[in-house]
This record gives sequence, C-alpha cells and structure tokens, in this order.
Amino acid sequence: EDARVGGRVQTDEYEGFLLDRGFQVLQKAYPTVRQLLDYRALDLKSYPAGARIRAGNRFQVFAHPLRSPQYLIGTLSASIGTIGDRLRLLKLARAVCRKPLEQLFEGEEMLARDYLEHFGFSQDMIERFFVPFFAGICLDPAIRVTHRFLLFVLRMFAQDDVAVPARGIGQIPLQLAERIPAGRILLGSPVAAIDGTTLILEEGGVVSCEALVVATPGPETARLLGQEPIMESCREICLYFSAAESPTRDPLLVLNGERRGVVNNVSLPSLVSAAYAPPGETLIAAVIPGDHGLSDRDAERTARDELADWFGPQVQSWRLLRSYDIHHALPRPVPPTRSPFASQPDLGNGCFISGEYGSLPSIAWAMRSGVRTAEAVERFLGSHRRSASP
Repeated sequence: EDARVGGRVQTDEYEGFLLDRGFQVLQKAYPTVRQLLDYRALDLKSYPAGARIRAGNRFQVFAHPLRSPQYLIGTLSASIGTIGDRLRLLKLARAVCRKPLEQLFEGEEMLARDYLEHFGFSQDMIERFFVPFFAGICLDPAIRVTHRFLLFVLRMFAQDDVAVPARGIGQIPLQLAERIPAGRILLGSPVAAIDGTTLILEEGGVVSCEALVVATPGPETARLLGQEPIMESCREICLYFSAAESPTRDPLLVLNGERRGVVNNVSLPSLVSAAYAPPGETLIAAVIPGDHGLSDRDAERTARDELADWFGPQVQSWRLLRSYDIHHALPRPVPPTRSPFASQPDLGNGCFISGEYGSLPSIAWAMRSGVRTAEAVERFLGSHRRSASP
C-alpha cells in the first residue's frame, strides 16, 4: 500500500468507490476539531440523528425527535425500552451537556454497562439500544469500557450531527497536512528503533532531531518506547459490498439489537455522500467488532447469512469489494483511565508522545493531544535553545 499521512484515518479509492478503512465518522461537536478543521472545505455530509434497529425480527426506528422529526412517529411506536427509558435518556443527555466538559472525566469510574444500570435503564434498553450503539463506537461487543467514554460520546451526539467528508474520512489528515511545507514529510520509512531523539530506520538510515514526538498507534508506541502496551486493542472487520439497489430508503445507521449474531452495524455511505459510489451503485458497509476468530472468508459468509435475515435474499447478490481486518482499530479505555485534559506529553530528554495512547480514543482527543504536544515541544525548544546560546 502507498504511504500516506493520517495513520488509521484513511480512505482508499477502489473501482470508483471510496472505502474508509473501517467504519469511521466525524462528530461535528468534537472540541478542538472545530478549531483545526475547515468543515466547509471538507464538504461534510451528515447522517440522520438516529438509527434503524433490528429487534424482534423487524426494523424499528430510534431517532432524535427534534433533529430528525421525520422519524418521530416511528420512534414513538418503537418497542425498544420503555417510556421511562426515553425520559432517562433525555435526562442523561441534558445532564452531560450542562456540565463543563472536564467534569465528565472526574470522580469515580465504572464500566459503561454498570453505569447504565445504575442510572436506571432497563435491560431491554441496554441490550437493544445502548449495546449495539456503543459497540459500534468503541468496537467492543461487551462495551467493557469506562463510563466516561460513554458520557463523552452521548454529549457529542446530543450537541451536533455525525458526518463524513464528502470524499471520505481520509480528507481530514490531508487537509491538516496541507499546512506543512513541501518536503517536510518523509513517508514510507518504517522506524526500527528510537535512541534518544534519533530514529533508526529499518532501511538502515538515521534521522536525528532536537525534539522527537512519538505519534503512533498504541502497540507501536509501546514497542518503540520499550514498554508493555497500557491499553488493549479492539479489533474490527469491515466488509464493503456494492449493490444495484439500496437495502433501505434512507441513510440511517442500522444496528443489531437482536442479541445474536456478529454483525453489529450496517451503514450506507453512498446515501450520505453520492461520491462514495459510482452512479447506479450503492455502497454498503457491514461492521463486525471484536475478535471472533473469523477468517476473511468466514466473516463474509457469516455477514451474508446474518444480513439475509435482515434484508432478504438480495444480500446474496451483493458484490464484496474489500474486507478490512484491523487488529488495532481502537484502544479499549477500561477504568482507571487518564483524563485527556491531564495528559502529559513530555517524556523527558526531548522525547514526547502524542495521540490516544493512555487516554480516550477519538479524533477529538488525538487532535487535542497533538495541540498539547506541539505546545510542549515549542516550550522545550525555546528553553533548550536559550540554554545553548552563549
């Protein structure tokens, strides 16, 4: 594969389709992101504020009554959860939006499911709505993550839309990279080891610098620093299919609330942005979160069989475009976690760290970490150069 900026945030062009490497979206309310990205230039296309949930062998709509009023009747008639659950969800959404953001990461931690039970949600609401909704975000079917991550995600969903750049999620790092002068980015040069602030490349070359920032996925960061990974990895298999006809009329995200099967969610990116598929074709993404020990062939066969129960025999005619098996799609933030507001990028001796490593996963916190690290490097270089001057 060609080397590009962006790490895991990539979009591949394939036979006229745009394939994001794993199902990825941008929550427009993300702090820091709004400051660093030009949303208009990205031409963001929003998903409807809700989901179509497969539960009780039928599809039921669960949507935000104000931002997606067209689904109000379906939402009111859905059998998922109780009226009390809906009121609790409204109460929780209001509560997380009223607090200063920093307060979401303070106080005693617990697992997300324990928090939902403590808040009073019914098991039906947890299993049929929260589990598939949140598993699609944290990529753990058992949602074994901190409740702080859950509260942050709910706040972002409550405040603004979920969107994708019109030409794929990979446009985000490309836009950021445009600000870097030409010739300053070295691609396709894997690093074998770090020695102080010197990089030893696999090809045998070395790159020395005044300050070194390690901004790599968790497992690679641990290897380069000679440490054990401090966070587990969440795996994702994302299968992209093309179809002549869309299985649904609208771009609502489809969630698996049946309490069985391995496919957690299905999205239709080309119904959100037409650029994702050639004319006359529909792009379908099916996501299997977690590690089920499936080979590529098993994953495709299992996904087809499960989705045929949802959408009918047309699924067998879908053409598989590509399957992405991403072993480190996200880190799993289990308690105790470190507040992203309290991250310490300075490792000493001119070495710094940036990214989700040791904090919470999301584009939002990766970007905030980048800003904090850049500020720390700037302070270090200023101090280092002043002390070195005669």
